[in-house]
Amino acid sequence: MIKNIIFDVGMVLVDFRYMEYSAELGFSPDEVKAVCGAMINTPEWEMLDKGMITQSQAKDRFIDRDPELKPLIERFWKDLTEIVRPFPRSKEWLRSLKERGYNIYLLTNYPEEMFALHSKTQFDFLDYVDGMVVSSHVKLTKPDRRIYECLMKKYSLKPGECVFLDDRPDNIKAAELLGIRAILVTGQSKAIDDLGRLLAELNTEE
Repeated sequence: MIKNIIFDVGMVLVDFRYMEYSAELGFSPDEVKAVCGAMINTPEWEMLDKGMITQSQAKDRFIDRDPELKPLIERFWKDLTEIVRPFPRSKEWLRSLKERGYNIYLLTNYPEEMFALHSKTQFDFLDYVDGMVVSSHVKLTKPDRRIYECLMKKYSLKPGECVFLDDRPDNIKAAELLGIRAILVTGQSKAIDDLGRLLAELNTEE
């Protein structure tokens, strides 16, 4: 029986919209490509996710590597509130699952300062969350099996009673290797349907 539903955050519950955010700052298309290419999916971003460096330290490293982008990088990091926005159905989705008796957990790779900011400004679904493990808080990132085990241990969860939703195949595979059922998210509407079907097949819906 499935009792616990574990959600990734970025691209599952919120849109990580860094290119749109950059354009809204007034960057030209070429500037958007240059700035995002210089920072997103870099070793420094992974270090942010692991809580190994601060945002200020990351920004300085980006500027040192691409000094010609300094004004744009500084503008990018001035206020990161709008770099994510919740997907339209996130709050209602978690609310409905909670009302049906499921426990809701978050397991996410997320920089510490950004997570604190977005928890206050963008995560409108937190009232329905029973617990979480954030990569920068525990210095581990998915797909390292230890971060999954950290969540299991922290909340006394059994893998066979859990479903995990994530947008990255390597994170899905890591969960499945631990005996956790998993759903690859390619869009929120499809994920809602996929989860509903899985829960119905396992006779866990009320």
